[in-house]
Amino acid sequence: MKKLLLLFLFSIPIVAQKKLTIASESKQPIEDAILLIENLPRYISDSLGHVYIQKEDWNKTISIRHLNFNKKTFENWIEKDTLFLEETINELNNIELIGNKKHEKLTHTLFPKSNLRNILPENFGKSSPIGRNVEIALYFPNEKKAAEIIKRVKVYTNDYKVIESFETKKSNRRKNAKYSPIEVNFYTVDAVYGVPKEKIFQESFIISCQKNNDYAVLELSEAEQFEFPSNGIFVTIKNLSTEDYDTLGFNNPPGITTIGVSKNNPIIPYFRYLHQGETAIWNLYNYLIERQNAFKIGIEFKN
Repeated sequence: MKKLLLLFLFSIPIVAQKKLTIASESKQPIEDAILLIENLPRYISDSLGHVYIQKEDWNKTISIRHLNFNKKTFENWIEKDTLFLEETINELNNIELIGNKKHEKLTHTLFPKSNLRNILPENFGKSSPIGRNVEIALYFPNEKKAAEIIKRVKVYTNDYKVIESFETKKSNRRKNAKYSPIEVNFYTVDAVYGVPKEKIFQESFIISCQKNNDYAVLELSEAEQFEFPSNGIFVTIKNLSTEDYDTLGFNNPPGITTIGVSKNNPIIPYFRYLHQGETAIWNLYNYLIERQNAFKIGIEFKN
């Protein structure tokens, strides 16, 4: 009787997870694809493109983002074993053919202007993460008043050390923290107060630094690209929640690289406290400004 009972128990299929493979249209596995369930980050693919979806998410919509592939949303995917993404096509108008020779056009970028202060030890490009309760906004002025199209944003990230004991000065390096994801969005500029006013995108983008790179890239699709406003734009960054990092398998948020800049650097940092909600007051980040530091974050424009 016991043998029959055990046989019956082991014959019951125990399925708590659904294995999915994220792959390109050429059937190559995609590593580090971020899967959003109902627009919240829940999973990230491993080196084989595999993710294991919990049962409570089986009937929910999945959106997948990756730097080198177009964002795609899947519904009624439960019967599938593989979800395919379309590779992002680099625009041909970045290449000119002249006399059978290829000439790559220079892409216009807007970054904080570094100066000789950048070689000082305190400005050597390593920084801890922004606070978990803080959102950062960088103001990018449109000094040329040019009608350029914003194509991508680059956020430089790094590993960092955390002091565990002030007495012994023992520190612990947060290795591979630079690959942790971060949220990015854009805000319009308040014409009266010069602070962030309204979100450009209702849902923030989640980006992460890929292996062998020093920065995370937000690549806007053709439909998402927009004109650089004449009064400038704010780029905002903030960490994911602790729960989201745990869910995606990351222990720590990324460090955001800082550089030394001149006093007339036009890209100005602001911050606000997240616990105060969307109506929280934006403040000048005077600590960075007085130290003549800036986050190494830049905008790239379409030619």
